Amino acid sequence: METKQLTAQSRAGAAGAIKKFLLCTSGAAAIVMAAATPVVLGGLAYGGEVAYWELTKRELQNATDSAALAAGTQVRSGENQTTIENAALKMAQASGYFGGTSSPDFIVQHPPTSAPTLVDGTDPNGDNAYVYVITKESLARRFTKFFSHTNSVTINGDAVAKVENGRPACILALHPTASGAISTGGSTNVALTGCDIAANSISPTAITSTGNGSNVAADCISAVGNVSINNTYSLLCPAPIVNAPITGDPYAYVAEPANAACTSNKNLNQFPNQGSGAQRCYSGSSGGVSVSGNTTLAPNTTYVFENTGGNTLSFSMNGNKTLSGTNVTLFFKGKWDIKTNGNSSINITAPTTGPYAGLAIWGSKNSEVDIDFTGNNGAFVVGAIYSPNNDSEIKYTGSNVTYSAGQCTQVIGGTVTFWGNSDFSTDCSSSGTTDIKTAQTIRIVG
Repeated sequence: METKQLTAQSRAGAAGAIKKFLLCTSGAAAIVMAAATPVVLGGLAYGGEVAYWELTKRELQNATDSAALAAGTQVRSGENQTTIENAALKMAQASGYFGGTSSPDFIVQHPPTSAPTLVDGTDPNGDNAYVYVITKESLARRFTKFFSHTNSVTINGDAVAKVENGRPACILALHPTASGAISTGGSTNVALTGCDIAANSISPTAITSTGNGSNVAADCISAVGNVSINNTYSLLCPAPIVNAPITGDPYAYVAEPANAACTSNKNLNQFPNQGSGAQRCYSGSSGGVSVSGNTTLAPNTTYVFENTGGNTLSFSMNGNKTLSGTNVTLFFKGKWDIKTNGNSSINITAPTTGPYAGLAIWGSKNSEVDIDFTGNNGAFVVGAIYSPNNDSEIKYTGSNVTYSAGQCTQVIGGTVTFWGNSDFSTDCSSSGTTDIKTAQTIRIVG
């Protein structure tokens, strides 16, 4: 009997203990936290790694923007593709970029070929005013590698920079260090309407004037270095622009014409036609070419003069001679000295379309081609007088010439000197010339 009673009490006690245990909530939070902690820590680790990716992406984008701006400065200066790429990469690395140094990790396109359409609807592809930089960095996965089949994640950046605005110029000296890269003196009378004079020289006397007998009127003058001028300059701007950015060569990307079968005949009118390309050429190492009578060049034709020797050849006009032509380009390769003397004159217009649009008289960038217009009748040239080699000098002393609307003369040389009377018009809206722009700005547009 006692045994049965003890057993009943034991059962009742066990049931009460179980019920009490089941009703007890003490320590439940610890159990839940123990179960949830791995999930919480995993989420924090995942979120932290993703946040690091976002931070890296922002840093990469900043470096890419900086690289595009640096590339833009070289585009503005007219530098070649290699220089543009090197400047962009150097700036990107200085700004924290740690990816590869070549495609596909680092790409500089000028002009762009695969850039996205800008927010204003502009397509920058194929436009030399734009430069497109693409960057890529790879980050090793850490915690997230447990949720992915790859061991790294790729971060991308891209930026489009544009070289824009700027002041129009019609006279440009390209020599990087010359004193008097642009010089005026004597009784010169240079009247420029709606444009500037610019020199890329870093010299403290990049633009100079001599004496008080000359007069130069222009919108403004600018130099990468400084200027040394007197009161013979009349400017619309408050003061000369000094320590200015380099002004790009507007024709730097134009491919020079190649020679076909040439003649050594020194008579322009007997140059053989080179066929469908509308090109005629002279090739020789002595004697040069002289205009011995009034000469009319064949329209829509490129004339190539190649000096195959080491000595300077002359292209000369003496006496009362006139050289005229419409839609023509005169290209000189090798060392040449182009002169007009006496009452001789050149009266030509450059083509307004085609590969050499805007180029009237053109010296190769690889050789010294000096141009000296000293005749009393001077030169009436609609288009660019262009001789970009640093050693090339253009002297322009033509007498009074009158330009009509839509006609202009650009003078671009290693150095440029004005003596005598010179008059230029800068309404180049339909002349086919490429704009010379000084003091251009660079901004990120995409």
